[in-house]
Amino acid sequence: MSNDTDKKKRHEWWMQFVISVLGTAIGVGLTFAVSNRIDNNKKEQAQMLTAMMVIHDIDETIDKLKEMKETSETGYNITSYLVEHPEKVDSISFDTLNMVLGFLILSEESFRFDISKEKIFHSSPDTWQNLGSMKFIDNVQAFYFERQTYQELRNRSDMWREPIPMRDFEKISVNDNNMNVEEFVNTYYSLMRAFLKEKLDDSQVQYYISCSAWRVAQLVTIIDRWSTMNNENKFLMSITDEDLENYVNSIKQNGIPVKDKDLIGSWVSSSTDEISSKWEYRKDHTYTLVNSQTSPVKLPFARGKLKIDLEISGTWTLAGDSLIQNLDIQSFALHLNLNDMIVLPGRQQMFDEWVTQYEVEISELYKNVFEQNEREVMQARLDASHNKMELKGEAINAMGLKEPSTTYLKRVL
Repeated sequence: MSNDTDKKKRHEWWMQFVISVLGTAIGVGLTFAVSNRIDNNKKEQAQMLTAMMVIHDIDETIDKLKEMKETSETGYNITSYLVEHPEKVDSISFDTLNMVLGFLILSEESFRFDISKEKIFHSSPDTWQNLGSMKFIDNVQAFYFERQTYQELRNRSDMWREPIPMRDFEKISVNDNNMNVEEFVNTYYSLMRAFLKEKLDDSQVQYYISCSAWRVAQLVTIIDRWSTMNNENKFLMSITDEDLENYVNSIKQNGIPVKDKDLIGSWVSSSTDEISSKWEYRKDHTYTLVNSQTSPVKLPFARGKLKIDLEISGTWTLAGDSLIQNLDIQSFALHLNLNDMIVLPGRQQMFDEWVTQYEVEISELYKNVFEQNEREVMQARLDASHNKMELKGEAINAMGLKEPSTTYLKRVL
């Protein structure tokens, strides 16, 4: 009886031991399986993010070339017309004059693409291993090589480099003694037109203009090749337009959406000691903007610093993460602070006349900008403290061109 009992106990012990070993083995196996799955998911996410980063970088480069193509076409059309009709230089508007000179004048800085994403891509071989498609890697490497080649061509070739050095244009100067503002401006514009006429006769300038059609054709070819290649990249990496849009939005959308209660109060923005803005948002959904700007002024009859204070009001509302502002143009007010201006002896009347004229002109300029931005829609986001706010949108500048606009505000506590 005792032997049977011992056998039974030994059997139970071995069963427990076997079950324990199996349980441990199964537990270890499950742990490795889960761990591997997590690692694989992380690799897939890293692969997707890297691929989208590079694809977005290529798309942005293509967009930049498209802008260059449009600018080149516009500049060529106007400039070639002036070469054929040089007498028209005297009658073109100041905006057109600036655009033509911008088309022909070489910047002091070399042409450069943003290579931050390229550096990340080339930073580690592990990045390439995670991508999983050699064809995609080959495409990306070829793109970055071609982009660098184009950048060097853009900076070295006379076909691509603007023909007028900036230093030549900067030699234009006006002797402002005994001139009022209108005379100074008219004289400067006249010298700019004379400068342009002279340069349009220059053989190097004419060569650059004659190459415009060729440059546009080259840009079209490059844009088409890179666009086709990037479409293949999206296919190779199984990245949809929706995936890419979500990626771009994730880059742009940082912070916390703004609610009514968060917005109410005073906010300031200051880039330098000379420029500052203050917004006051109220519970009744009205707001007031006060902008102050101080600039050094050198005139034939006065010297010093001129401070411009402007104020305008409007209404606001929030829709989703968008802050919508509607300006009341009639509320616009401007004031010139002359406390830091020194008037030269015997020039007070001339200075007073200038102040009156300048106040009218600057008021019209600001009113024109405000009228073109009478309704602003901006993405509003707060940081974690709720005391800093980012406003992103588009604004129309004094030249009538729409451009991206980002403002960072700090709550006045």
